[in-house]
Amino acid sequence: MSWTGSDARSIEAALALPRVAVRMSDRPDPWVVGLVAILTVLGLIFVFDASTFVSNYHFGDGYRMILKHAVSASVGVVLLWICSRCPSDFLKRRAYWIFAVTVPLVAATLIPHVGIEVNGARRWIPFGLFNLQPSEFIKISYVILLAAWLDRVHDRVRNPLYSILPVMTVFGAIGVMLLGQPDFGTTALLGGIAVLMLLLGGVPWWQLFVPASAMGAAGFYLIWSSEYRWNRVMAFVDPEKDPLGAGYHLLQALTAFGSGGLTGQGLGASTSKSGYLPEPHTDFIFSVIGEETGLIGSASIVLLFGLLAWRGFRIAHRHSEPFAQLLAAGLTLIIVLQAMINIGVVLGLLPTKGIGLPFISYGGSSIMAFLAIGGLLLSLSRELRER
Repeated sequence: MSWTGSDARSIEAALALPRVAVRMSDRPDPWVVGLVAILTVLGLIFVFDASTFVSNYHFGDGYRMILKHAVSASVGVVLLWICSRCPSDFLKRRAYWIFAVTVPLVAATLIPHVGIEVNGARRWIPFGLFNLQPSEFIKISYVILLAAWLDRVHDRVRNPLYSILPVMTVFGAIGVMLLGQPDFGTTALLGGIAVLMLLLGGVPWWQLFVPASAMGAAGFYLIWSSEYRWNRVMAFVDPEKDPLGAGYHLLQALTAFGSGGLTGQGLGASTSKSGYLPEPHTDFIFSVIGEETGLIGSASIVLLFGLLAWRGFRIAHRHSEPFAQLLAAGLTLIIVLQAMINIGVVLGLLPTKGIGLPFISYGGSSIMAFLAIGGLLLSLSRELRER
């Protein structure tokens, strides 16, 4: 009895193991659910606490800002639910389209009579009662794009022409638009995420030395060539040299945080939020938390972010698909790095930079974007076979 080539191929096909498919379950990671919910609720509490004076001063209504933030959080919960139903395969197939939607929105902020300017920055597009900040959402689309691309070129990832060059080219295009707003903080955040995702995607660390050094040199030039950025760096080195100018933000933040002691002054008892601390409801809300809840309360916030980082990286480690692994890691990096930058600024560990605390700082686009990130992590956690 003789075997033909077609018979052999038929037997091989019959004996071949079936391809493992990712399946969605009804059990998202309860830790992620709980941590996102706690951080969001704490954000509502402290935004209400820290924004009352500012809201009353600017609008004559102490409740206006918290009401807008609460509505944005409600929209964010809807986005969380939608994103928690998006399978990783769906995101992978549409990664380029998702990114293509967010880029024009960022570019639109630079168009006169389209983007609106607030405090010298043009980062928002008016949408009825709300102002959309597209840079909050391009963080998500950029991470989805990187995960899809690195998964696509996984067999050529050690070749910089297929990994480093395209990733940094896209980053450069985004960076030019963000710096035009200007938004140096988000640009630096995306640069850090790009380098770390390349490393997680399999690019050897020594290949990243040149692009990382180039980004560092470009960052130094942007700081040195800009008077207000350079003044912020000098104030970081010695804030008391200009206590009423460049060093004012940092000195007030440290004073507020330090006055909280171990247990704090009590919820609602902050005095710094009443005209002394700049932006107490956004960039420096962690100072208000430190003043009112002390070291115990502020350390608890750090612990919550640490636990969320653990669960996010755990999802990345346990997922079976490379794209989903990179996506979960990248989304977690957005939360972790932004929280580290914000807390580092408040504690005087980093130069002053306008970047909010995830889930907690006031900002409609911010809370919606981070709740969407929470939903995507929940979706990826539902694809795990084991917990």
